[in-house]
Amino acid sequence: MQHYFIDKPHKAEDYFEFRDSVLNHELCFRSCDSIFSKDRIDDGTRALLNAVYKHLVLKGRGLDLGCGLGVIGIALIKTYHVTMDMIDINNTAVKLTNENLIKNNVQHSAKAFLSNGFEKVRDMYDFIISNPPIKSGKTILFDLMTNTYGHLKKDGQLIIVIRKNHGMESLKKHLLQIYQNCEIIERDKGYYILKSVKIN
Repeated sequence: MQHYFIDKPHKAEDYFEFRDSVLNHELCFRSCDSIFSKDRIDDGTRALLNAVYKHLVLKGRGLDLGCGLGVIGIALIKTYHVTMDMIDINNTAVKLTNENLIKNNVQHSAKAFLSNGFEKVRDMYDFIISNPPIKSGKTILFDLMTNTYGHLKKDGQLIIVIRKNHGMESLKKHLLQIYQNCEIIERDKGYYILKSVKIN
């Protein structure tokens, strides 16, 4: 994997802060140049969060898969008062997410930790949510989605965002094979938000 999937050394001057708003929350993030969408909330994440807010009510405990700076988990804690585990393969992303939990006063409702996919994940969740790492390739993406099933409680939800031209149809087909269901809950400027539910 390349770019933001690989840790690299950073100098103090590589770090900076930015503010952005989503779901009626003004949020603050510490960031650096090697992190995905380093200086703003990216369009896919925004589409995902807006769709969740419009169509779903989340409860219990969730997993933010590939958390980056922690945008998704922090926004959901602020909105739904859920608890979150947040994982990423990039150590810098995990470090920044833990700092951003404190910056946004939600550190008591979440923890971020380093994990290559589900390697370090031991728990079960009411929902798993992700703006998944498309650049990691189809094989890794499909493996990640397959592994979500074993970490969801009965009736647990998987919610993801993907662009149509990044393989939405093939990913939807893959989720149908795993979950026996996959619903498009929203389309937003080329982004598709998919939901599958663990029914057994």
